[in-house]
Formats: sequence, C-alpha cells, structure tokens
Amino acid sequence: MNYQELQRELINLIQDASPAILVSVPDIVNEAVQGIAEEVNLPTLLRVFTVTTNTGTYYVNTSASFSGRLSYVGDSLSEYSVIDGGLEALIRLHPDVTESGDIDKVALEGNVLYYLPIPSVAVTLTCIGYNFPATLVNPTDTPSDIPVFYHREAIVNKGAAIAYSIIESGALEEDKINFKMFNGLAEAGINKIRAWAVKRRSNMVTSAWIN
Repeated sequence: MNYQELQRELINLIQDASPAILVSVPDIVNEAVQGIAEEVNLPTLLRVFTVTTNTGTYYVNTSASFSGRLSYVGDSLSEYSVIDGGLEALIRLHPDVTESGDIDKVALEGNVLYYLPIPSVAVTLTCIGYNFPATLVNPTDTPSDIPVFYHREAIVNKGAAIAYSIIESGALEEDKINFKMFNGLAEAGINKIRAWAVKRRSNMVTSAWIN
C-alpha cells in the first residue's frame, strides 16, 4: 500500500471527523511505520557504515539516518564491546576522559558513539546497525521495508491505535476500548513481521531432500 492508500484506510478505521485528527493522519502513518521499525529489526534497514575517531575527544557523531541500534563495532585489529549502561558505564571504567591509548570499550547514546581510551592516531571503526525507515512524503511513496501483505494489519492498525490514544486520552483506562482493540490487532501484525524478519536472517537455512 502506498502513502495515500494507508491514509485512506486509516481514516476509514478511526471514523473521526474532527479536524485535529484528520490533519494528523499523514503524520500518524509515518509514526506507525517508524514505531514498527523500532520494534522489529527489519532486514532492509541493516547498514554497514564507518566512523573515524577524533584524537582530541572521546566521541564521534554518527549519521542522522542511524536509528541508534548498534550490533557491531570493530576495526582491522579487533571487535569492541558495546557496553551496557551507555556513557555512564563507560566513564565508570575510564574516569579520565582524556586518557590516551588503544580503545577498550565503546558506548552508544542516541547517535553519539563514545570510546575510551582515546587513540593517539585516528581509527576508522566499522559499525553494523539499523537505519530509520524513510519518511513517507509523496502519495505514491511506499513503506517498502515492511512486507506489503502486513501493511494493513500492522501499519494501519498501529496508526488507528495512535489516533485513538489521542481521541480517548481523557477517558478512564477501562474505557479506552478502541485504543486497546487496535493496539492488540497491531501487535498481532507486528509479531508476524518479527517472525518474517527472523526467517530471513542468514543463519536460518532451509534444506530439502529430493528423491
């Protein structure tokens, strides 16, 4: 489904004529797509990229398109552990942020990659991580990172859940019937996407005997 079709399907589901909701439909569709990409490691968003350390400081910015989900950091010599706990955990191990030497550990906070000690010579780090999906802009744009057969079940239902979270924001928790319904439907669709993505990992090999 393209951007225009997704908006149309979402409007049909929410059945709310308030201008505040209708004007937000395009943004809600994009929010739904971005939310799904945050929950599922979509294979087409996996990227290999490089960053170069700075000899004068202990961090470097990554690309704005990088989602902040990192699975590997290394160089020609070794792989570096991405420490749990982010920058705070890294500082606990290396309190002197001017310390010079070979990189021991790295940490990630948003789009900033931290490393300590600081190499005296700039090092090119190879990273593997996930990008954000492209923002839908034109009516014919398609969220191609998500299989088309899950567009209605996952994207449209998640969009409806987002819309009803706004529409029913003043209601008691037990009265948020539409939000709960569409959120449950969306989760079912997202789980199917998650299973689809897992099957496409390189370590998932299917073989068959031919008689």
